[in-house]
Amino acid sequence: MTIVRLLILLVMGFFASDAFAASFDCGKAAGPVEKLICGDQDVSRLDTQLQGTYQTALGAVDASSKDRLVKEQRNWIRYTRNICQDEACLGDAYKARIAVLGRNEKYLVDKASCDFPDGKSCRSVVVYRDPEARIDSFNKSLVEQKISGKIIGCARLVDLPVGTASGNHSFGGYCTLENDTSRSDVKICNDDMVGHFSMQKVATKNEPDKALVDFVNTECFGG
Repeated sequence: MTIVRLLILLVMGFFASDAFAASFDCGKAAGPVEKLICGDQDVSRLDTQLQGTYQTALGAVDASSKDRLVKEQRNWIRYTRNICQDEACLGDAYKARIAVLGRNEKYLVDKASCDFPDGKSCRSVVVYRDPEARIDSFNKSLVEQKISGKIIGCARLVDLPVGTASGNHSFGGYCTLENDTSRSDVKICNDDMVGHFSMQKVATKNEPDKALVDFVNTECFGG
């Protein structure tokens, strides 16, 4: 009887520790993604690691960038983590996010460079730190163009500004389009001032940034 009770306690302890391995109470897991996290030991550990890394990043960031980091993290949960459908996707998403947060940057800034799309003139290209920052605008364009489906996540986001900061901005992203139960990888671009818009299917969202910049420059750039 003592051995049986010991085995029962060990089994209960195993499931209890496994159920609470994530950063949240797995007994209250809501939705398929949280259940996937709680059901996989490696992903659960990554979730716990991410929470610690995020708190450290919040402590390191300057007050002027704190709100931006909070919004960026919420976007990551909604548009990167929560669109995953299996543990492999979750693992990759967590590892990439942990790497970004682990830099403990004091200021959150988008990466600007001088690109030469035509080989002659210098044009500013901004690669956004938060690739999901434009999703609402992309979906608004889809409605205006009467295109079915919606963008549910983006892996990269660039901006080709025209002139000063008050001028037109042409945005483009590698994103995931969901239409009913199907998903496809697309590159999409638009602006808020002129109304340019274009979207094309791509084989993968891991195409180089230059291909995305060339797409935006050809399809959506201009004041």
